[in-house]
Amino acid sequence: MNATTTMIITMLAEGNPVWYVAAMVNMRSHDVYEIGHAAGYPDKAKLRCALLAARQAA
Repeated sequence: MNATTTMIITMLAEGNPVWYVAAMVNMRSHDVYEIGHAAGYPDKAKLRCALLAARQAA
């Protein structure tokens, strides 16, 4: 997981909307949604678990 992906998942887990996250990382909303969806979005608990798993793997 790269730094941008981690930042996207973190921001989504904090409850920020997809359009806001997309603007912050200068990406299309659809791409941000796809990254978030792969990590469990819209379930914030799944997003936090994905971040925790990534930190433990590193």
